[in-house]
Amino acid sequence: MQIKEIAASLYPWDLADEGIEQCGQNLTSRSGVNSIYLVGIMHHEKRPLTSLFYTHNAKRKFYAPENSRVYYRMDESNFKATPLKPLYTEREFLKGKDWLDELTTYGRQNHLKTGAEISHTFYDTRIAGEKFPDVLQKDVHGRIIDRYFCCNNEHVREYMRAIFFDTVKNHDIDFIQTCMMLFNSGTPVKAPWFFDTWMNPDDPENRLAALLGVARGGCFCEHCRAKAQSLGYDWETIIRDLAKLNDIANANATSHNEVVMENHLLLGSNLMEAGLMLEWPSLYQFLEFRMKCITSLFEDLYAAVKEANSKAEFRYNNYLRYPELAGLNYLSARPYLDSVRDSDYSEQTGAKDDFRYKRNTLLKIRHGIGFEKSLLAAFAVRPNATPEILRRCIQVLSELGVDGFSLGHYDGSHMEHLDAVKQGMFEANVTVVE
Repeated sequence: MQIKEIAASLYPWDLADEGIEQCGQNLTSRSGVNSIYLVGIMHHEKRPLTSLFYTHNAKRKFYAPENSRVYYRMDESNFKATPLKPLYTEREFLKGKDWLDELTTYGRQNHLKTGAEISHTFYDTRIAGEKFPDVLQKDVHGRIIDRYFCCNNEHVREYMRAIFFDTVKNHDIDFIQTCMMLFNSGTPVKAPWFFDTWMNPDDPENRLAALLGVARGGCFCEHCRAKAQSLGYDWETIIRDLAKLNDIANANATSHNEVVMENHLLLGSNLMEAGLMLEWPSLYQFLEFRMKCITSLFEDLYAAVKEANSKAEFRYNNYLRYPELAGLNYLSARPYLDSVRDSDYSEQTGAKDDFRYKRNTLLKIRHGIGFEKSLLAAFAVRPNATPEILRRCIQVLSELGVDGFSLGHYDGSHMEHLDAVKQGMFEANVTVVE
């Protein structure tokens, strides 16, 4: 099998601690990486994520990033239409340097593809909650959902457009990637303990429970109301019906007996998701409405990227088991995507299903985006993986027609795991073509 790209992410603190030369040399020589990108806006998350300490960082044991700070220069004039302005790092060892330029300069000198990632949250969620609560999503009862921004708020929409436009316009990158949080899809409903005798209430494939959980998500704010009504939806009926489903999803010992019983009957039955939506048409309308909103958002961001540089790729980094429950339908979003990276990291938990989930997810994405768009499969080079598991993963991927690999992530990797990438490609007869 031939692929076009082997990508790897780097963080600004990686470059500050180890140096771009060391990071780049490790990735290119050991794993054959030909594409590097900076996580230029990073959400609040301890690094390394899946192990206690760094594996090869000589300057620190771990790092606690700031909440959604920007680590490269931006043109403030591009943000005139929104009260949200870029927030930059306040850490002394990271201030005063454009870390994206640092990465791209090295990339060009070494003939590498270069990119930038806008991570899950693109603005400090604590500051947003304090100063601009209107920009955050709300549940069916009007309560704010922390960390989730509503794309139907025009200030949010304009800020996102400006972030993508400015990053591509003012930096020498080939692609801009994002794993931004879309609509909050709630949490799958848990079945009562006594169902353990014939079903697993925590089964990730319990898709009816996942669908019912959407009622516990968002967004139901005034901006969504206005958008839905402009598209012809009966928002009041949707609110009424989703509030009832929310009661069923959250039923407990103190709930009304009929609601509790309905919860038990639904979760104990083999009703399909289609059956639930036939019974509750408003649920389907709510999902369809959100799909239209996310497709429209991608259309705007795609246009901003192409306006800045017509040759730059807009890449979505999928992290969701069921993206359709968060508003993303790949078939409808296909015209506004150049490539997709899937962030399944089964390797770090032993790949107990022999990569069944990874296979299924990649095929689902391919079904949506078609063959004219590039599909990259991620795998974990983190400590909980093993060289054997990584080689097996590459063997599986060699049979799935992906267009590239992506390492997750250098900062927590073992060197033998980086070496296993090249070895696995050799064993699976995977070659890179320009």
